[in-house]
Amino acid sequence: MKKLLIAGTVVTLVLAGFVSLFASASPDGLESVLLTGCETTDGEITGGSCVLQAAGEHEIGGVFADYGIAFLDNEILGASLAGVLGVLLTLGVATGLFRLLARGKQPAPTDDARA
Repeated sequence: MKKLLIAGTVVTLVLAGFVSLFASASPDGLESVLLTGCETTDGEITGGSCVLQAAGEHEIGGVFADYGIAFLDNEILGASLAGVLGVLLTLGVATGLFRLLARGKQPAPTDDARA
């Protein structure tokens, strides 16, 4: 079981850090719908009227905004590192929650176990 978990983690890290760089730069489905009615050039709205014009900057912001790392100038390295750190952060939180929940589900000792 341990080998399976390690292999799954390695595959996930490779996918997040390398294969994700080949993902389409085109807007996803939601963003495409929000851009309906606007003209765009190089991802920037240049005219028309659409829902996305009312959107502001990220309210929360942070280092992982826009699928990259804000303080890195290299977009490729930033996107790759953001994917890897996102996987590690998710794995860490999930592992902590699973261990916390498993700790509370310990079976009560029976009379047979005490003897």
